[in-house]
Amino acid sequence: MSSHHIVRENQEPALLIEDLFLIDEENLGQLLEWSPSIVIENNLVDQLDARGYKFDVVFAQNHIEPLQENLKVIPYRDNFLQSAIEYLVEHQYKAVNIITDQISLAHYQRYLDLINVVLLARGMRYYFVTTSFTKWKVGGEQLKIDSQGEEIVTEGLRKIDEDLYETEKDGLFKLGFSESKYILIGETIA
Repeated sequence: MSSHHIVRENQEPALLIEDLFLIDEENLGQLLEWSPSIVIENNLVDQLDARGYKFDVVFAQNHIEPLQENLKVIPYRDNFLQSAIEYLVEHQYKAVNIITDQISLAHYQRYLDLINVVLLARGMRYYFVTTSFTKWKVGGEQLKIDSQGEEIVTEGLRKIDEDLYETEKDGLFKLGFSESKYILIGETIA
């Protein structure tokens, strides 16, 4: 399957891929259905090209020749994820799905007021929420909540381990906290 390239105004979340092996083909295919702008580091060019995927932006520490039509090659020095997120913010993307194993508030906190960040890795989806967060879930589903040590108030959840919670029943659950602006929630990808 390859992504379809259509004219768009950054309405769909971009797809930033740091590690292709952190997501299965089915979930990757679902992310590609909406024709996102695909942003990768040059070490993934051959893997994605061999699978027939079209990508839009490649970050490279050394000069590379574009393999695909309309490909932007962006030089960077130190940190691929930071450079790529800054590029997306600068180009006015509203949201990004990132396939990465760098799952922590610290990596993304400075960008959260500028772009909606969702992290995907090993069958989990992680997202950042503000206080008074409410969501409907089926009873018995487990959530990882990284509160960075902050006391959180929950409604509709039962704590079962350090950062692991379970929904008490079908319906809404709520989170409240006051010290941090954001906390990180992880849930299994359905």
